[in-house]
Amino acid sequence: MFGNDNPQIPESGDAAVPSRLLYPIPEVAVLLGGITERQVARYIASGELQSRKLGRRRLVHRDDIAKFIDQHAAVDAA
Repeated sequence: MFGNDNPQIPESGDAAVPSRLLYPIPEVAVLLGGITERQVARYIASGELQSRKLGRRRLVHRDDIAKFIDQHAAVDAA
């Protein structure tokens, strides 16, 4: 979708990539392995993934994406 086959959440100190704090739902879906935007909305509605409303846009903070991934990786490893 964005010309990147291996999406990653950029590190805050990475000089090659401008630091972004907030991601829109379509990009969150890509970062979470290509799940649907609808599934991202379900995770937000259930409280599993935190989000913020900025104007009319719903955005997810990079730390919340990382925390969500860590929580789900821990469940899969158990």
